Parts: sequence; C-alpha cells; structure tokens
Amino acid sequence: MTERNLAKELAQLATQVDSLEKELVRAWAEREREAGHRRRAEADADDLREQLRHARHRAKVAEHELAAASARLDAVEHAAGGRERELREQLDQAEQAKKILRHEVEQTERERRALELNYKEVLQNLRHAAREARTSPDVRPPAEEVTLVPLEPGDNGW
Repeated sequence: MTERNLAKELAQLATQVDSLEKELVRAWAEREREAGHRRRAEADADDLREQLRHARHRAKVAEHELAAASARLDAVEHAAGGRERELREQLDQAEQAKKILRHEVEQTERERRALELNYKEVLQNLRHAAREARTSPDVRPPAEEVTLVPLEPGDNGW
C-alpha cells in the first residue's frame, strides 16, 4: 500500500473513529437520559405507591369510622324506636284515662242534675206543705211538740 492510500485509509479510519466516538457519546447521553427518566419514573412510582398506601390507610380509617357511625345510628334508631313505643303507650293510656274521666264527669253531671231536680221537688213539696199548713190551723201541732232542727250553713246533708 502506498502512503497515499495509507493516509487516505487513516483519514477514513479517523473519520470512522470520530463518527463512532460521536455515536458512543450520543449513546452514553441517551443512556444517561434514559437512566434519568428511569430514576424519575421510579421516584414517581415510589411516590404513587406511597400515596396509594396512604389512601388505602385513609380508606380503612374512613371505613371504620363509617361502621362506627352506622352502629351509633342503629343504636340511636333503636333507642328512638323504643322511646316512641313507650310514648305511644303512654299516649294510649292517657287517652283511655281521658275517656274514663270524661265518662265519670258525664255520670257525675247526670247525678248532679238528678240531685238538683230532686232538690227542687223537695223544695216544692216543702212549700206546698207549708202552704197547706198555713191554710189549715187544725193540722198544725202545738208549739211544744214541734222539733226544731238547727241548720248549719254549708251543710245540706250530703
């Protein structure tokens, strides 16, 4: 080979080495860029795993709180149902007592009216007897035979 060919071949080899070196630098840069992307992706994945773990923990806590709140609500509903039944029973008893009292008041009022009517009849009979006694002097007993009964105010014998 001649020097010229050798120089030419050396130049070609130098060009190839430069090209390969550039390609190697580009590949290393690409590899570094990919490694950086991979590190960021792994860091993002770690962050997302941490967020997921935290979200699962919060979901468990919320689930327990919901279960506790549901249990408290059930207890309150049960207590309210029991209280409502008690109050309804008391209301029914009060209604029954009210009916009984109303009936007793009506009966007492009927008795009062009957007594008032009897009282009026007794007064009429007494007036009538007094008129008859005034009109017939021979029926009147002597004064020493008459029994006087003192009347106490407010005492009508009942």
